[in-house]
Amino acid sequence: MEQNNGAGDSCAGALDRSKLIVNYIPQFATEEDLAVIFAPLGNIENIKIMRDFKTGYSYGFGFVKYFNEEDAAKAINLLNGFSFRNKRLKVSYSRPPGTDMKDSNLYITNLPKDVTEQDVENLFKHYGEIVQRTVLKDKHTGLPRGVAFVRFSKGEEAQAAIAHLDGKMLDNAVLPLSVRVAEDHGRQKAQYLEAWNPLGGGIGARGTLHKSGFALASMDWFNGWTMALENIYTK
Repeated sequence: MEQNNGAGDSCAGALDRSKLIVNYIPQFATEEDLAVIFAPLGNIENIKIMRDFKTGYSYGFGFVKYFNEEDAAKAINLLNGFSFRNKRLKVSYSRPPGTDMKDSNLYITNLPKDVTEQDVENLFKHYGEIVQRTVLKDKHTGLPRGVAFVRFSKGEEAQAAIAHLDGKMLDNAVLPLSVRVAEDHGRQKAQYLEAWNPLGGGIGARGTLHKSGFALASMDWFNGWTMALENIYTK
Protein backbone atom coordinates (compact mmCIF):
# COMPACT_ATOMS: atom_id res chain seq x y z
CA MET A 1 0.00 0.00 0.00
CA GLU A 2 1.36 3.40 -0.99
CA GLN A 3 1.02 6.31 1.40
CA ASN A 4 1.38 9.80 0.06
CA ASN A 5 1.27 13.26 1.61
CA GLY A 6 1.41 15.24 -1.61
CA ALA A 7 -1.06 17.53 -3.33
CA GLY A 8 -4.37 16.38 -4.74
CA ASP A 9 -4.83 14.23 -7.81
CA SER A 10 -4.81 16.00 -11.14
CA CYS A 11 -6.49 13.54 -13.46
CA ALA A 12 -10.06 14.20 -14.53
CA GLY A 13 -12.80 11.77 -15.44
CA ALA A 14 -15.94 10.02 -14.30
CA LEU A 15 -16.71 9.17 -10.69
CA ASP A 16 -14.15 6.68 -9.39
CA ARG A 17 -16.11 4.41 -7.07
CA SER A 18 -12.94 2.99 -5.60
CA LYS A 19 -11.81 6.39 -4.27
CA LEU A 20 -13.25 7.88 -1.08
CA ILE A 21 -13.03 11.29 0.52
CA VAL A 22 -12.78 11.23 4.31
CA ASN A 23 -13.80 14.38 6.19
CA TYR A 24 -13.39 15.40 9.85
CA ILE A 25 -10.03 13.68 10.29
CA PRO A 26 -8.53 14.63 13.69
CA GLN A 27 -5.71 17.16 13.46
CA PHE A 28 -2.84 14.87 14.45
CA ALA A 29 -4.04 11.72 12.69
CA THR A 30 -1.66 10.12 10.20
CA GLU A 31 -2.04 7.99 7.10
CA GLU A 32 -1.03 5.02 9.24
CA ASP A 33 -3.94 5.75 11.60
CA LEU A 34 -6.37 5.73 8.69
CA ALA A 35 -4.86 2.50 7.40
CA VAL A 36 -5.68 0.79 10.69
CA ILE A 37 -9.33 1.80 10.23
CA PHE A 38 -9.80 1.25 6.48
CA ALA A 39 -7.41 -1.60 5.59
CA PRO A 40 -9.43 -4.39 7.28
CA LEU A 41 -12.19 -3.80 4.72
CA GLY A 42 -10.04 -4.40 1.63
CA ASN A 43 -6.74 -3.87 -0.14
CA ILE A 44 -5.82 -0.19 -0.26
CA GLU A 45 -3.93 1.40 -3.13
CA ASN A 46 -3.35 4.83 -1.61
CA ILE A 47 -4.06 6.94 1.49
CA LYS A 48 -3.48 10.67 1.55
CA ILE A 49 -4.26 13.33 4.17
CA MET A 50 -4.31 16.86 2.74
CA ARG A 51 -1.91 19.24 4.48
CA ASP A 52 -0.45 22.69 4.11
CA PHE A 53 2.73 22.04 2.16
CA LYS A 54 4.73 24.57 4.21
CA THR A 55 3.57 23.91 7.77
CA GLY A 56 2.27 20.35 7.60
CA TYR A 57 -1.01 21.53 9.17
CA SER A 58 -3.78 19.06 8.36
CA TYR A 59 -6.84 20.44 6.60
CA GLY A 60 -8.91 17.72 8.26
CA PHE A 61 -9.75 15.71 5.16
CA GLY A 62 -8.08 13.16 2.93
CA PHE A 63 -8.55 10.34 0.45
CA VAL A 64 -8.58 6.57 0.63
CA LYS A 65 -8.39 4.62 -2.63
CA TYR A 66 -9.14 0.91 -2.72
CA PHE A 67 -8.24 -1.48 -5.50
CA ASN A 68 -11.85 -2.73 -5.64
CA GLU A 69 -15.08 -0.73 -5.81
CA GLU A 70 -16.84 -3.27 -3.60
CA ASP A 71 -14.42 -2.61 -0.75
CA ALA A 72 -14.93 1.15 -1.09
CA ALA A 73 -18.71 0.72 -0.93
CA LYS A 74 -18.27 -1.44 2.17
CA ALA A 75 -16.15 1.28 3.78
CA ILE A 76 -18.86 3.89 3.19
CA ASN A 77 -21.51 1.64 4.71
CA LEU A 78 -19.47 0.70 7.76
CA LEU A 79 -17.25 3.72 8.46
CA ASN A 80 -19.37 6.77 7.62
CA GLY A 81 -20.00 8.25 11.08
CA PHE A 82 -17.22 6.15 12.64
CA SER A 83 -16.02 7.68 15.91
CA PHE A 84 -12.29 8.39 15.73
CA ARG A 85 -10.77 10.19 18.71
CA ASN A 86 -12.87 13.33 19.17
CA LYS A 87 -14.39 13.29 15.66
CA ARG A 88 -16.92 11.35 13.62
CA LEU A 89 -15.54 10.54 10.18
CA LYS A 90 -17.60 11.42 7.14
CA VAL A 91 -16.88 8.92 4.36
CA SER A 92 -18.24 9.26 0.82
CA TYR A 93 -17.22 8.88 -2.81
CA SER A 94 -14.69 11.43 -3.99
CA ARG A 95 -16.00 13.63 -6.77
CA PRO A 96 -13.95 13.67 -9.98
CA PRO A 97 -10.92 15.98 -9.84
CA GLY A 98 -11.45 19.20 -11.70
CA THR A 99 -14.02 20.40 -9.18
CA ASP A 100 -12.24 23.58 -8.20
CA MET A 101 -11.71 24.13 -4.48
CA LYS A 102 -10.35 27.63 -5.03
CA ASP A 103 -12.11 30.18 -2.81
CA SER A 104 -13.89 27.38 -0.95
CA ASN A 105 -12.64 28.41 2.51
CA LEU A 106 -14.80 30.97 4.31
CA TYR A 107 -13.94 33.30 7.17
CA ILE A 108 -16.95 34.07 9.38
CA THR A 109 -17.18 36.75 12.07
CA ASN A 110 -19.86 38.20 14.37
CA LEU A 111 -21.10 34.78 15.41
CA PRO A 112 -22.82 34.52 18.82
CA LYS A 113 -20.31 34.03 21.61
CA ASP A 114 -21.89 30.73 22.62
CA VAL A 115 -21.65 29.25 19.12
CA THR A 116 -20.46 25.64 18.72
CA GLU A 117 -18.96 23.83 15.73
CA GLN A 118 -22.23 21.93 15.37
CA ASP A 119 -24.12 25.24 15.25
CA VAL A 120 -21.83 26.41 12.47
CA GLU A 121 -22.32 23.19 10.53
CA ASN A 122 -26.09 23.39 10.89
CA LEU A 123 -26.01 26.95 9.57
CA PHE A 124 -23.82 26.27 6.53
CA LYS A 125 -24.60 22.67 5.55
CA HIS A 126 -27.55 23.69 3.36
CA TYR A 127 -25.20 25.21 0.77
CA GLY A 128 -22.90 22.29 0.04
CA GLU A 129 -20.57 19.64 1.38
CA ILE A 130 -18.59 20.90 4.37
CA VAL A 131 -15.07 19.53 4.45
CA GLN A 132 -13.92 21.24 7.64
CA ARG A 133 -15.29 23.69 10.18
CA THR A 134 -13.43 25.32 13.04
CA VAL A 135 -14.58 27.75 15.72
CA LEU A 136 -11.72 29.86 17.09
CA LYS A 137 -11.57 30.06 20.88
CA ASP A 138 -10.01 32.44 23.35
CA LYS A 139 -6.61 31.08 24.35
CA HIS A 140 -7.16 31.99 28.01
CA THR A 141 -10.82 31.13 28.65
CA GLY A 142 -11.39 28.48 25.98
CA LEU A 143 -14.64 30.21 25.04
CA PRO A 144 -15.68 30.92 21.42
CA ARG A 145 -14.60 34.28 20.05
CA GLY A 146 -17.39 34.57 17.50
CA VAL A 147 -15.04 33.67 14.64
CA ALA A 148 -15.01 30.52 12.51
CA PHE A 149 -13.71 28.97 9.31
CA VAL A 150 -15.82 26.77 7.06
CA ARG A 151 -14.28 24.97 4.09
CA PHE A 152 -16.61 23.64 1.39
CA SER A 153 -15.75 21.03 -1.22
CA LYS A 154 -16.31 23.55 -4.04
CA GLY A 155 -15.89 27.27 -4.46
CA GLU A 156 -19.41 27.66 -5.84
CA GLU A 157 -20.83 26.19 -2.64
CA ALA A 158 -18.92 28.79 -0.64
CA GLN A 159 -20.29 31.53 -2.89
CA ALA A 160 -23.84 30.27 -2.29
CA ALA A 161 -23.25 30.46 1.47
CA ILE A 162 -21.95 34.01 1.14
CA ALA A 163 -24.98 35.05 -0.93
CA HIS A 164 -27.45 33.67 1.60
CA LEU A 165 -25.74 34.30 4.95
CA ASP A 166 -23.58 37.42 4.69
CA GLY A 167 -25.38 40.18 6.58
CA LYS A 168 -27.84 37.80 8.24
CA MET A 169 -28.76 38.64 11.83
CA LEU A 170 -28.54 35.56 14.05
CA ASP A 171 -30.23 35.02 17.39
CA ASN A 172 -28.05 36.17 20.30
CA ALA A 173 -25.70 38.02 17.92
CA VAL A 174 -24.78 41.68 18.37
CA LEU A 175 -23.83 42.42 14.76
CA PRO A 176 -24.90 41.00 11.38
CA LEU A 177 -22.99 37.93 10.26
CA SER A 178 -19.95 38.59 8.08
CA VAL A 179 -19.13 35.79 5.62
CA ARG A 180 -16.33 36.13 3.09
CA VAL A 181 -13.66 34.09 1.37
CA ALA A 182 -10.68 33.65 3.67
CA GLU A 183 -7.65 35.55 2.51
CA ASP A 184 -4.55 33.70 1.48
CA HIS A 185 -2.85 33.98 4.85
CA GLY A 186 0.11 31.66 4.31
CA ARG A 187 2.52 34.59 4.46
CA GLN A 188 0.82 35.97 7.58
CA LYS A 189 1.03 32.59 9.29
CA ALA A 190 4.72 32.38 8.50
CA GLN A 191 5.31 35.89 9.85
CA TYR A 192 3.39 35.16 13.04
CA LEU A 193 5.18 31.85 13.51
CA GLU A 194 8.51 33.62 13.14
CA ALA A 195 7.46 36.29 15.65
CA TRP A 196 5.95 33.75 18.05
CA ASN A 197 8.93 31.39 18.01
CA PRO A 198 11.76 33.12 19.89
CA LEU A 199 14.18 30.38 18.88
CA GLY A 200 13.80 30.88 15.15
CA GLY A 201 14.50 27.78 13.10
CA GLY A 202 12.15 25.86 10.85
CA ILE A 203 9.60 23.10 10.86
CA GLY A 204 11.08 19.62 10.87
CA ALA A 205 9.77 16.49 9.19
CA ARG A 206 7.77 15.57 12.28
CA GLY A 207 6.26 19.01 12.77
CA THR A 208 8.69 20.24 15.43
CA LEU A 209 10.61 23.50 15.62
CA HIS A 210 14.37 23.14 15.76
CA LYS A 211 17.17 25.45 16.89
CA SER A 212 20.67 24.22 17.72
CA GLY A 213 19.43 20.74 18.46
CA PHE A 214 16.53 21.96 20.61
CA ALA A 215 13.06 20.75 19.62
CA LEU A 216 9.61 21.74 20.75
CA ALA A 217 7.00 18.98 20.80
CA SER A 218 4.58 19.07 17.89
CA MET A 219 1.63 19.68 20.24
CA ASP A 220 3.33 22.78 21.66
CA TRP A 221 4.05 24.00 18.14
CA PHE A 222 0.43 23.53 17.12
CA ASN A 223 -0.86 25.37 20.18
CA GLY A 224 1.39 28.29 19.31
CA TRP A 225 0.28 28.19 15.68
CA THR A 226 -3.36 28.26 16.80
CA MET A 227 -2.76 31.31 18.97
CA ALA A 228 -1.02 33.04 16.07
CA LEU A 229 -3.93 32.29 13.76
CA GLU A 230 -6.39 33.65 16.31
CA ASN A 231 -4.35 36.83 16.62
CA ILE A 232 -4.41 37.34 12.86
CA TYR A 233 -8.17 37.09 12.57
CA THR A 234 -9.49 38.56 15.81
CA LYS A 235 -7.60 41.83 16.09
